[in-house]
Amino acid sequence: RITQTGDDNQAWILGSGDDNVYKIEQLGDDYYAKIYAFGDDSDTWITQEGTGDHNAYVLNYPGGDNNSTRLIQKGSGNKDADIIFYSGGDDNDVNLTQQGNGAHTAYMRFYTTDYDVDVIQKGASNQSYSAQFNCSGSGCNKTISITQQ
Repeated sequence: RITQTGDDNQAWILGSGDDNVYKIEQLGDDYYAKIYAFGDDSDTWITQEGTGDHNAYVLNYPGGDNNSTRLIQKGSGNKDADIIFYSGGDDNDVNLTQQGNGAHTAYMRFYTTDYDVDVIQKGASNQSYSAQFNCSGSGCNKTISITQQ
C-alpha cells in the first residue's frame, strides 16, 4: 500500500503471485500511479482525489484470473485512466469512476475472456473513452457498462 498526501506524486507497484492487494492512494497535487500485476485472485485499487492532473495506469499481464480493479479519480483537472488486461485471463472485473470538474478520458483494452467492466464519467466537462474488448469462442461472457453524465 502506498499513500501520498501532496506535492509531485508518483507511485509504482510491480506485483506477482496470487491473492494480493495492491493499493495506491494519492490525495493532492500532480498525480501519477501505475500498477503492473502478474497473478490471480488479486485486488487492485487506485484512488486520486483533489485538484491537478490525474494519471493512472493498471496493467494485468497474461494469465491473470479472477482479478478486480477499482480506479477512482475525483476533483478538478484532467483525469486520464489507462486499463489493459492482456490475454489468458478469465473472470476479471473493472470499476472506473471519474468525477468532478475537468476532462475525463478512459483508454481500455481487454484481450481476455469473461470480464465485467463498469465505467462512470460525470462532471462539468469533456468525457471520452476508447475501448477495445476482445472475446470470442464458446464460454465467453462479458458485461460492459459505460455511463456519461
